[in-house]
Amino acid sequence: MRHHLAVLYRNYIVDILRGRKTVECRLGRLGFPPHGIVRAGDVLWLKEVSGPVWAAVRVCGVRTVRLTGPEALEVVRRKWNDRIGAPAAYWRAGGNATAATLILLGDCCSFQPFRVRKADRRAWVPLGRPRVPGRALCAAGR
Repeated sequence: MRHHLAVLYRNYIVDILRGRKTVECRLGRLGFPPHGIVRAGDVLWLKEVSGPVWAAVRVCGVRTVRLTGPEALEVVRRKWNDRIGAPAAYWRAGGNATAATLILLGDCCSFQPFRVRKADRRAWVPLGRPRVPGRALCAAGR
């Protein structure tokens, strides 16, 4: 089991906790996190953009879709967006992606928020071990 810090807007975290968002989609390039590193059984620590970590969710499954062009991205949007809940702007911005990593979400919980020191703009951080308040974040193996 691995741990990951996933940075999301507040409304997406709320939707996950309420069971309305059951799939997290990350559009990106093959070989870049979370592609290839997140697996069923992993834990996602949900950090609000410019805010604290205040929820966690277990990964139930992962699907990767290679995107060969706009048509492939449109297929993903049509098939999965009812569980992802992304606005049209998200899909338009993902036009250069070569992969869609679809993370199926399971049990989740919220807790007393805590802040972490994070100085970069990454929206996904693989963690070497569970984080504790006040500890710096770094990628696994560093």
